[in-house]
Order: sequence, then structure tokens, then C-alpha cells
Amino acid sequence: MDQFSIAFPEGSLVCAAGDYLICHHSPAGWQVYRVEDILLVKRLLPVRNDPSTLLIEEHMLDSMTPAYFNEVHLLLTVLDLDFTDESKAIQAIHLQTLNERTRGVLRPASEFTEPDCRVIRQI
Repeated sequence: MDQFSIAFPEGSLVCAAGDYLICHHSPAGWQVYRVEDILLVKRLLPVRNDPSTLLIEEHMLDSMTPAYFNEVHLLLTVLDLDFTDESKAIQAIHLQTLNERTRGVLRPASEFTEPDCRVIRQI
């Protein structure tokens, strides 16, 4: 099996499954996410004569870079929305009083950068 390593994008937060991310994306407040997994994504394309069969895009291209090539993605659960300040979001994480809003959200890791986001590791 081929082994290679991928780094988090420069400037993005380094996190692991089980970590929480709190982000200040809007003036309204802080959003909380739980990292479920860290993934590389490959686009699938239907075969022309049999659309029920899918091929990995990178196996079909010879001179173009496939979509999402070596791009780190985070599989997230969106938790409570818009805490008014960062300390209240951190307290809710530690007290485990968060409510799940949406599971299975896939976002590029490059969207989670300082100074707008923080990693909180649950101990």
C-alpha cells in the first residue's frame, strides 16, 4: 500500500476527530462545531453509457488536476448557534450542554483559521 502524508493547509487550525471548533464567522456570535473526521475527497463521475457506474475522476484525467486534489476536509457536526461570547461557547463544550443542529457537514479545513476560530480539546 502506498503511503504519503498530507498537511493541514497553511494558516488553518490543526485539529483531530473529537475536537471542538468555535468560530466567530459573523458579528452575531460564536458558532460551535464538533470534528467527526478528517478526510480527503475524491469526485465521482458517471460512466456515459452506464450512469449507475461511477469512476474516480482522477483516474479519468491525464493532464488536469482533479477537483479537491489533496485538499483536507473536515466532517463536522454543527452544534449550538451563535453564542454571544467565546467564554460561553467554551463553557458549554466543557459542560456538555450543546445541542446538535446538523450532522455530516463537509467543509474545507482552509475555512477554519485564526484569529476567527479556536480548537477546544475535550478532556
